[in-house]
Amino acid sequence: MPDDLYDRDILAWSQAQAERLRRLAAGERVNDLDWTNVIEEIEEVGRSQLLAVESLLLQALVHAMKAAGWPDQQAVRHWTGEIVAFLVQARRRYAPSMAQALDLDSIHADALRIVHRADIPGEPLALTQAPPLTLQELLDPDLAPETLIARLREDAA
Repeated sequence: MPDDLYDRDILAWSQAQAERLRRLAAGERVNDLDWTNVIEEIEEVGRSQLLAVESLLLQALVHAMKAAGWPDQQAVRHWTGEIVAFLVQARRRYAPSMAQALDLDSIHADALRIVHRADIPGEPLALTQAPPLTLQELLDPDLAPETLIARLREDAA
């Protein structure tokens, strides 16, 4: 196998490496595994899943902050639906080992930066500067978006 297959065709490379790993698992002696890139790709799978959950939480918070900051906008109903969708997706992708790697303070701060730059007419109501819920509360399937929106306001007082 050409050494540059990883760079030229990641799909072909991954299929070839998977086949070699299957042979290795079956007890066959396999010497031509691309261990360096296999290890990097395995690590990247975890990072990718973590970043996906982080992004979904960020989007949920951005929409919740918009609804909390501009409660009279026509888009509030849309934003509320987006909160639900993003949190459902985050819950589906979340794994317990992510808890220690997800920085809710940083995600919340990024959401605030995004919302403060949003092009929404009118001055927003005050928003809390710290996450109003824990990670477990955010991922609770029974969390109503209205609860999150209200907490973003009440903790700002």
